[in-house]
Amino acid sequence: MVTAGHTAKSMETCQMASSTVIHQIRLNTAWAQAVAALMILGLIILIVAFIISLVALCCSLNFSLLPVIGVLLFIAVVLQIIALIIYPVKFNEMIYEGQYYYTWAYGFGWGATVLMIGCGILFCCLPRYEDEVTGLAKTKYIYSSA
Repeated sequence: MVTAGHTAKSMETCQMASSTVIHQIRLNTAWAQAVAALMILGLIILIVAFIISLVALCCSLNFSLLPVIGVLLFIAVVLQIIALIIYPVKFNEMIYEGQYYYTWAYGFGWGATVLMIGCGILFCCLPRYEDEVTGLAKTKYIYSSA
C-alpha cells in the first residue's frame, strides 16, 4: 500500500517535472527562441514574397520579379528546414522520457515547407513561359494528312 502511494506520488512528481521542463523549454532556452525567430523570419519572407507576387502577376505582369520571388521562397524554405530540424533534436535532448509525439503543428510546418519548395520552383520556371501566360504564344496545331 505504501509502495503504491509512493509510486503514484513519484509519477505525479515526474509529470509535474516534465511539465515544468516543457514550460522552461518554451520560455528560457536559447535554441527555442532561435527556432521561433527562424520560423517568424521565414513567415515574414513568405508574406513579402506573396505581396510581390500579387504585384507582379495581378497589377503589371512583371515577369522579371518572378525569379526574385522564387529566391525569397527558397530562403524561407532554408530557414524553416533549419528550425524544423533543430526543434525535435533539442527537445528530445531535454526530455528523457523515451518517445515523444509531436502535435499537428509540426507536421503542418513540414507541409508548408514542401509547398514553398514547389512554389519556389514554379516561380523560377514561370518566366520561360511568359508568352503562354500573356497569350502571345503562337498556336501549334498537330495534325496528320492521310
